[in-house]
Order: sequence, then structure tokens, then C-alpha cells
Amino acid sequence: MAIKKHEEIRLNVKPIFLTLYHEYVFEGPCRFGEGIQLEKEFDLHMAAEKFKGWYAQLQAAMPENVVNLLEPVKVERDENFLTKDEMIDKLAEGSEEVDLYFIGYASRPYDLALEFAQRVGKPCAITQACCASAITSAEFLARGLEFYSFEDWEDATEYMTVLRARKVMKDSKILAATRMTSTVSVSAPDSIIDPEKITERFGTRIRYVSAHELLDQISYDDPMENYCTPGRKGLNLTAEDEKIIDKETDELIAGAEECEMTREMVKKSVEANYGIQKFLDAYECNCFTAPCPDLCATRRLNQKQFTMCLNHSLNNEQGIPSACEYDLGAVVSKLMLQAIGRRPSYMGNCFTSPVRHGVRAQLPKALFFTPEHVDQKMEELGDIPNVVLTFHSVPNRRWESFDEDFRPYAIRSFARSGFGATLRYKFEEDAGQTITMCRVDPNVEKLFVAKGKIITSMGYDQTNCSMGVFFQVKDSKDFFKKQAAIGNHMPLIYGDFEEQVIELGELLGLEIVQA
Repeated sequence: MAIKKHEEIRLNVKPIFLTLYHEYVFEGPCRFGEGIQLEKEFDLHMAAEKFKGWYAQLQAAMPENVVNLLEPVKVERDENFLTKDEMIDKLAEGSEEVDLYFIGYASRPYDLALEFAQRVGKPCAITQACCASAITSAEFLARGLEFYSFEDWEDATEYMTVLRARKVMKDSKILAATRMTSTVSVSAPDSIIDPEKITERFGTRIRYVSAHELLDQISYDDPMENYCTPGRKGLNLTAEDEKIIDKETDELIAGAEECEMTREMVKKSVEANYGIQKFLDAYECNCFTAPCPDLCATRRLNQKQFTMCLNHSLNNEQGIPSACEYDLGAVVSKLMLQAIGRRPSYMGNCFTSPVRHGVRAQLPKALFFTPEHVDQKMEELGDIPNVVLTFHSVPNRRWESFDEDFRPYAIRSFARSGFGATLRYKFEEDAGQTITMCRVDPNVEKLFVAKGKIITSMGYDQTNCSMGVFFQVKDSKDFFKKQAAIGNHMPLIYGDFEEQVIELGELLGLEIVQA
């Protein structure tokens, strides 16, 4: 399948170098020297040397896994300061492929850079150069043009990740499987209220599919005889697909430290993931979400004997942001994190567990966790302050890249009757690991951002949606109060990317809510 992976996306950066030279030998208030220093050939020689040094620095500062550095273009102009169409045309050639122009100068053709930028309407950047960087930045920004001025090359290198992440979001499409409604999720009404704001703010597009059509076609039935689309050929699984599914099922089971499910039941969840990826491919999408309780209520998941849990884990590991419960806000937030961190994300329900007057607030015992397991974790946490729990049974086997070796994992069922494969992961093995979290608010106006450090796991040896991670934040009360206006599910990734996530949020015009 040819799903467009975010890891393949690069920021196309075009270097442009502008030179002002003198035709005549003379001195004046902005030109001084003697002998050969006042000749045209000297100007052009010095410009060539300056370009060589500038371009070498630019090449070194543009990481290949972030930037596709295009061929540089140079334009020279004399001291008459006359900008000709041929100059602009030369600079603008191929502009439709360019994401960012990086400007270098020899002398002072600042107005040429401005006229070019006004014509092509693309973002431009510069690193600090005496006079040039402040002048160019001010002249661009005052006219409403997108411009970035970096104090040094290291700053430029770091910000390319942020600009690339914005491009990733713009180049993304979410496959949204719907049952009740395509707007507000039944179980996550704290998610984005108006999906069109996703496209308006980020450029991310959404493709909708009926959840019933999707479920019909996760089968080996005749593709012309699906209940919801009779006579229209579907994307049903084939005999060739089953060979791949069998191989993936066996590899998944063989790689697990524990597997408390039958092969038959694990295979059904692998079939679901494979079928969903066929839809992602056909719809040209690279993100996914589907409803949970409202789909559960149809009884079709019980009938088909799978849940979406394993699908989300496998998607995320492959660089496809995949969110539970038709939570579009979580999908977009996972997309942000994966675009910045270049690694799989995780999400779950958020619950703070503060210690007040020496007593820890009670963890939830109903529905998800057995009382005995909760009591065990309460004792294990002791008096550690500022603890937060995030739990959903969608962990990954990879955490710090999309191609690292799988870490140890177990396979257990979601349902106590034995169906619905879920991965289980011992987060305590990563105690002390920094994590970065973010979530977009329901109105797509704010971005919650926080950091924490992993403490331990929840639910490793349990069933249902009990798999979770405890982590410590700076101030759990502040975290709770700020999250309360943003939403429940909290996407996270391993690593400290707080500053870059904040920069991305600011670039996208979001108000930052930092906890």
C-alpha cells in the first residue's frame, strides 16, 4: 500500500543570493576603498567568496531528514538600483515547489528581495548579518509578509523542524469513520466542534467514510455484495491479503513476551488494521479516527470480534496518527507531536492524583480497573506529588523513532470474553523518561502544552481500556485547571519537545496554554 507517510515529507528550501556591484570606479558615503577595491571585478570576486562561505554554512545548517535543499539562484544588480523583470523571473522560477526562501546578500539589494517576496508570496528567512537581517526583517514584516530572522545558524536548524511540521499538517488527510455524526463525537464531545476549522487553521483535510461501510468491507465477502453498498465493488480483504495478514499475525504473536489470546482472535484485530489501511490508501489519507462507544452500541464489533485498539497502536507505530473515540482534536494533536518528534504518539484519559494533607486522591476503581490493582498502585505511588495518569490500551512497541527495534510487549484481549487484541507495555521500564504532551481545544484556538516524567505503568496485566502510564508534572493542580478548558484525551510522545511544540502552536496562530 502507498499511504503517504509523514516521515517522507521534507521542507523545500531555496537559497537566493543577491549581489549589488558597482560599474564605475568612485568613492562615496556608502562606498570606500582604493585601487582595485573600487573596481567591478573586485565587487564580483568578493560577492563570489561571500556566497561560497554563506552557502556552505546554509548546507551545514539544513538537516537532510528535515530539509530538501534546492539549487541556489544568484542575481546581480548594479548601483543604479534598477530591478528588472528578468531578475524577478529568474528568482521566481520553480516557486510553486518552494516552501521557504533563504536569503543571502553581497552589499545592499534589499528592495530587490522585497519586490521578489511580494510577487511570489512565499515565506523567506535570513540569518543575522550586519544591517541586512534587521532591515530585511522589518521591511518584510511591516508589509505583512511571512519572514524569519535567526540570530545564528543553530536557531535556523531548529526552526526548520517547526516549519516542516506545519507542512506535514497541511499535507495531511484524516480518514474519519462516522456513525452518529461527522461533527461532535458521542463519547468525546470535548473534541473539535467544527471540523472545518481544522482545515481552516492547519490545512489538514478530512475524508469521511461510513463506519458501517468500513465494517462491511473488513471481511473476505464478495466485494460486490456488501450490505451497505450492493453492486458497488468494495475494498474487501482478498486471499492475497490474507497471506500478509497471517504473516503479520504470527510475527505479532511470536514477538510478544506474553500472549493471552488465541491466534484466531489476534488475527481478527490484524485484519481490522489491514482493512483500515486499505481504506487509508484508497482515500489517500495518512491519519485515522473512528468512534468507540457509538460503534460498540451497534454490536457489530462484538459480532466481528475486534476493537480498534490494536489498529491504533499499529498505525501510530507506522507514522499514521490514529486516535480513539472519533476524537479529531486528539488526531490533530498527535499529528503535531509526531511531526515535531518524528516518533509514535500515545493517548488516553487524563486523571490527576494529588497528595493533600499526606493522603493521595483515590484512583478510579469502577469500570476500567479492578479494586485490587488500584490498591496496589496507590501503595506503589506512595507520597510522590503531582502525579497524573493517562490510560487507554493503545501503547506502542516503538517510542523514540518509527524504525527502532520493538521493545518488549504483551498481547491481551480488550473484552473479558477474549476478543479485541491490545498491546500491553511496561512503562515502568522507562521511569524517568521525559514526555511531551499537547492538545488542541474544541474551538481550535488554544494549544495545551506540558511536560512530565514517567513513573510507572497501570493495567499491564489487565484487560479492557486499563493500560496506562503514571507521570509526574510540575504542578498537578495547575495541570488539572488548564486541561479542564481543553479536553480529556491527552496525546504524548517520548522526549522533551515542549519548546518546539509551543513554537509550532504559535506559528499556527494558537494561544498557548502551558502547564
